[in-house]
Amino acid sequence: MNGETTYLTGLAEVLWPCGGLLGRGEPGTVPGGSAKDGGTRAYLPVPSAHDPRVILPVADRYAAARAVAAFAQRHSVRERLRAAALTTAFASGLAPLLLRDRLHVGPGHTIEHELSAALDRRVVIAVHVGPPRANRKPVLLLLTPAGRTVGYAKIGVNELTSRLVRAETRALERLAQARLPEITVPRLLHEGEWNGRPLLVQDALPVGAQTHLPTPRQLLRCVVQISAVEPVRVQPLSQSPYRAALAERIAALGERPETTPLRACLDRLPDARLPFGAWHGDLTRWNIAATPRRAFVWDWERLDFGVPVGFDALHYELNECVQNGVHPGVHRWLDTGARLLRDPLVAAAGLAPGAAATVMALYLIDLATRYLHDRQAEAGASLAAVDDWLLPALAGLRDRAAREIHDAG
Repeated sequence: MNGETTYLTGLAEVLWPCGGLLGRGEPGTVPGGSAKDGGTRAYLPVPSAHDPRVILPVADRYAAARAVAAFAQRHSVRERLRAAALTTAFASGLAPLLLRDRLHVGPGHTIEHELSAALDRRVVIAVHVGPPRANRKPVLLLLTPAGRTVGYAKIGVNELTSRLVRAETRALERLAQARLPEITVPRLLHEGEWNGRPLLVQDALPVGAQTHLPTPRQLLRCVVQISAVEPVRVQPLSQSPYRAALAERIAALGERPETTPLRACLDRLPDARLPFGAWHGDLTRWNIAATPRRAFVWDWERLDFGVPVGFDALHYELNECVQNGVHPGVHRWLDTGARLLRDPLVAAAGLAPGAAATVMALYLIDLATRYLHDRQAEAGASLAAVDDWLLPALAGLRDRAAREIHDAG
């Protein structure tokens, strides 16, 4: 077994307490029990048990085909083409003949039974696993046997992901009471526990062929509306609860080598007046879709309050810039991120143009602190090598922030 097959069998023990056993399908056969008979059933780790990204039911081919399409919506063109071929293979019934690896699940009370009872209807699940990272957790697409989407479920599998699932539950409860004129968020359908772990079920947003990535103007409108979930407060950085909390988070890192430069940069930032409000915390192309009149935003597990306005715009832009390489992407972000923060929409929320570099520096300090606490580098996250790109970028921003404040004054 490699690390991924070990993860896969461990995940099976969470979702199916009766456990799962990896095996191979026989050529020319389509094994797999019926989800209705309570017997052994089979799932396909795709593309393989050694590199699982999704887990699909063998016996429910229409549900499996729909799941492939749903999980590929925000991926690259190459990945979408691959997903289209796989969708066709499932719809035609050929996929189980082409994909040999199987995850066999024994009889007993399973996550499917729990979710069906919670939603008062029979559901079939497909599981998105995703690449290795510290906050990796299963996201379950809930479908009818005919392939119609019912909703999504999330389950914590360790201390970090359990904390995030509980946080998203609280966030959806909070957002249900918020006024977001141009943003739709998922409704909380069910919260509870499964196998001693937190369970969250939310409805599915209408995201598909009719939606697209937000334009820069739509993105900034979303950022400003999210920031106003609580009243925006403008105050000097030195007097803000945010700065005090960030300093405590840095101190909690202990004697790591990154602690000293992060603390030094925070201490040397100018005492700019900044607007503080709410932020999504992980706004990327994978968590937002739009029509000309509306945005749909999901994955609210890192919703936080009292944060400098503009963080969400910087986070989205950074993740866009690094798609084709971290170092050239960060270099580009240092310019494009500043332009976003100088937009009149952000200025109307209270951010002065001379404070853009200060907010960018605070964002990088915050991001580095998050990565280090979550141990993202150890889990293999591509952006998590803080000393490789983030600290050098931060040093330049610290100096730019001082110049901007001096020029603005």
